[in-house]
Amino acid sequence: MRAAESELPPDERLFVDPFARLFASEPEPHELADQFAAVPFFREQVRVRTRFIDEFVRQGVADGLRQIVILGAGFDCRALRLAEIAATGSKVYEVDFREQLERKRAVLAAASVAIPERLRFVACDFNAADFESSLVSGLVAEGFSVGGLTLFLWEGVITYLTPSEIDRTLYWMAAVSAPRSRVVFNYTINHLAGNVPEAMSARAKAAGFTSVDDRSAGSVYREYVKAEPPSDVADLFRLAVAIR
Repeated sequence: MRAAESELPPDERLFVDPFARLFASEPEPHELADQFAAVPFFREQVRVRTRFIDEFVRQGVADGLRQIVILGAGFDCRALRLAEIAATGSKVYEVDFREQLERKRAVLAAASVAIPERLRFVACDFNAADFESSLVSGLVAEGFSVGGLTLFLWEGVITYLTPSEIDRTLYWMAAVSAPRSRVVFNYTINHLAGNVPEAMSARAKAAGFTSVDDRSAGSVYREYVKAEPPSDVADLFRLAVAIR
């Protein structure tokens, strides 16, 4: 989806990710990918959330936050494509399972893409009982400053977590960062799981974040595209920024 967006005419695309095409041909469970793509507004919310998070990063580094932690980084390439990160000397710590990070390295290496000094890979088993302490150790070993101003990116992850896992991660982010640190995350409203704006805001505040701005992807679509969303389920997709 990001590769396709990057190939649109300049006046139509919401962002450019020149690295997305490298990963678009990676072998994946295509049946599952097709199921996601068939969900109403799913493609559109990927478009707007990518642009929204790009702007979150740009604003954060402009405000002086110099360390960025991407939880569940996958094939995210913001460390490579956002010029503002390099220009400000910000460090990016991509956190994921070791196998995923190795796979990403291999794809970039095959395309002769050099890994810049500002980008560090930190392997983590999010299912481990001690993931909080082991992740801190891994981050610190790569230069992360515990208690420093930090931007956290938590994209495309909450859907796969239980409420207790969501709380655990929010508490961890608040515990290792300074006041004025920020996290951006997306989720889909799911009443059965308790994933609704009021509950998500309450969870973030209980973990130590002081304010939460929670918006529907539909409203962000209207802002970026200057048109009404093509689906009546657009407001089920949410984008939120919490400030420590």
